[in-house]
Amino acid sequence: MRTKYFKNMFQNVSQGVMYSIGIADSEKKEGWVACYLCGGEKECPAESGIEEKFAGCQNKVRLLVVGDGNATSIRRLMEFVKKNRVEQVVLPGNHEKTARELQKAGVKRVVEMKPGSSLYEEKDFWQFKIHCYGTDEGSFLVMFAGETGIDWKTMDCLMSVRSFDQTMCCNPGIDMENLVCCARCGLYNDFDVCKGHNQNTGKGYTVGAMLLGNISVKKYSEAIKIDFFEVRNQIRYISITGDVKKTDGVLGTWIEESRKELNHYYILPSGCADTGEFITEILSQSGRNRVYLTGEKCGVCGSGFFISREMNER
Repeated sequence: MRTKYFKNMFQNVSQGVMYSIGIADSEKKEGWVACYLCGGEKECPAESGIEEKFAGCQNKVRLLVVGDGNATSIRRLMEFVKKNRVEQVVLPGNHEKTARELQKAGVKRVVEMKPGSSLYEEKDFWQFKIHCYGTDEGSFLVMFAGETGIDWKTMDCLMSVRSFDQTMCCNPGIDMENLVCCARCGLYNDFDVCKGHNQNTGKGYTVGAMLLGNISVKKYSEAIKIDFFEVRNQIRYISITGDVKKTDGVLGTWIEESRKELNHYYILPSGCADTGEFITEILSQSGRNRVYLTGEKCGVCGSGFFISREMNER
């Protein structure tokens, strides 16, 4: 029985974001990982070694996208590549020195994106859309990661979303020889089961993540709407790491209006400045909006699988 597995993880950090997507296919018996990271506006001394949470991935990291070029993001990047096998790194703007250091560390390919440019990657049943915003003095990468090529008419999807603490944190990759991760969380944890996108709406599945990093959402929201319009229906998670005090709910409303019948998950680091008003706004927009604050004690995992409807009907 062929099954396609995926696992979105937002690690338990209070500044910035460390996101991963793990992909595996039961027929191919192999998997891979892609990541997005950026630092926060303030570095938290207690989390100076947070890269350890991602250290020792069982799978190669085929793609690592860095949200911005601030000192904290670059430091996290270099620590990460020293501990993991990374095939490709995507950077915003011009970082010649960092690019050389990455190549010395064993990274096969380094891409430096200029403001206004875009990049598309696709592997197996997952896609990545990356756009660069800003100026030469300061640029930001926004990324969407979600399924592609899954036919909702022939495939069913089951996905669950849960918080995890340090005792439950697992590897970002999916071990095809030992799928105990999903079973353990399903048996001994409270979680949301997301099956609303299985309805016959024609819009497909909504299992993707929108990584906004430290970009000014208020300043670039119109450009983001245009650039990511094609994947609007697929956005389930919205990750914002910058100063949310300067963020309004316009972009969130644009995403939610496409799939009003579904839960949407806002992932914020607990170290964000003045989250209270923003959280109130998000929660008041829709009863289906959920907010998670990641921190030292809490991360978020959204994992699931696609399986043929024919197999379920037998």
